[in-house]
Amino acid sequence: MSKQPKCAIIEEKRGHLGEAILVEQSPRSNVEVRPTDVFSVVNNYFLLFFCASCVISSIYLQQIFIMMGQYRVGISVSAILGIILPVYLLTRRFGASFRSQIRMVRPRLYPMIVVALATLAAVVIVDQIYLITQQFSPAPEEYMSSVQELRPNGVGSFIVTFLGLCMMVPMAEELVFRGVIQQIFTRNMGPALGFILGGLVFGAVHLNAHLLISISFFGVFLGFIYYATGNITYSIVAHSLFNAVALLQLTFNNPATDGELPFYLSDVRIFVVALVLMLYALFKLKQGGPETEPPYQVDLEDQSVI
Repeated sequence: MSKQPKCAIIEEKRGHLGEAILVEQSPRSNVEVRPTDVFSVVNNYFLLFFCASCVISSIYLQQIFIMMGQYRVGISVSAILGIILPVYLLTRRFGASFRSQIRMVRPRLYPMIVVALATLAAVVIVDQIYLITQQFSPAPEEYMSSVQELRPNGVGSFIVTFLGLCMMVPMAEELVFRGVIQQIFTRNMGPALGFILGGLVFGAVHLNAHLLISISFFGVFLGFIYYATGNITYSIVAHSLFNAVALLQLTFNNPATDGELPFYLSDVRIFVVALVLMLYALFKLKQGGPETEPPYQVDLEDQSVI
């Protein structure tokens, strides 16, 4: 059996090397390669379990602060330690940045105005839904007493409550429900089912039967904003604005004690105008297109990341 000359072996290796370089430089090689993210590496069921654990941890931390008599402080601390910090630490373990994985970019002025108008209109609709459902499922006394306990009684308590309820809680809940859960549903079931199921889970996790329909509707609303813009910043802003309106109502006009409904619930025409305004604003958001790329998937035919 004849041996192949060393010069021929070297030339053959050079040929293979040249082919490898050509493949490396081909348009389908490096252009479509992206940094690994938590969704492409970690099992989806584990991620859902992780999200559930974060929410439960936040609830238990809140209960601890309630027993300590620090209800307002516990709102911020439980949101940070129970949800924000764990999600941040998990996503940092992968190649893609935290902001890119949850799709957070700097917002633009025009979409921000549209989101604000849509949210104010959604306040009217959510409150009307809540008012109707009260006829079938009244709020329990425990819930009403907790709301009364949350009512600020001074400037200091208002600031602490605002920090937790209108800043930390919206950020934490949007990270876990839109930034993680909705993305899981979207990647596996499509965008429509993604924001619908994510919103329903959002409503169910609040563990209040009398709030189920109204909060689920608001969750779907937030999910659509995230889907339409591709930017979690807008859903955080919408959530913060919604909670801010609720806090102002609780501070200056509490229906549970004053017995008076907000003015926008006294006329059905306001509800109709709010519904039209919200739908139009959401249509304009969707028409503007997403500001970040949608979650990419694996094409099973060529196994390339798209």
